[in-house]
Amino acid sequence: MESGRLQKTRVSVFYSSKTGNTKKVAQAIAEEMGVDAIEAAAIGTGYNLKKTDLIFVGSGNYKSAPANEMVEFLETLVPAEDRYAVVFGTAGGNSRLHMGKMKKLLEEKGVKVLGEWCCPGQEYELKHKGRPDSRDLEEARKFAKKELKKIEVL
Repeated sequence: MESGRLQKTRVSVFYSSKTGNTKKVAQAIAEEMGVDAIEAAAIGTGYNLKKTDLIFVGSGNYKSAPANEMVEFLETLVPAEDRYAVVFGTAGGNSRLHMGKMKKLLEEKGVKVLGEWCCPGQEYELKHKGRPDSRDLEEARKFAKKELKKIEVL
């Protein structure tokens, strides 16, 4: 930061996805941000938040919780001051509890969560067939851009 304003925002996008639904959303967000979407399990533990200003984290909904790999990733983040996050995900059912759990884990690290976004994801039984679809991905991109503007100097 210079003069209390971000000159160039460093953005990272991390996800956990067992069915590929959340991966599609992560890739759409990452494309909009001009970065790569990274699977949280590939990073492992101890990611240092000093490497980023804004972190997008996403997971599918697995029994009202994020994927175990995402929980481990978030629990072991190395905190840094003045960091922001956005949570996103997909859910086959109506529950959005996994989003709240990711948000809580981030806030425990001192990260300010700016917003959250979720869309239906196709379940194994073909509930929400074809979701997330192109409209969902476009909405994810718009959401990501809006969240970035909350902290970025244009």
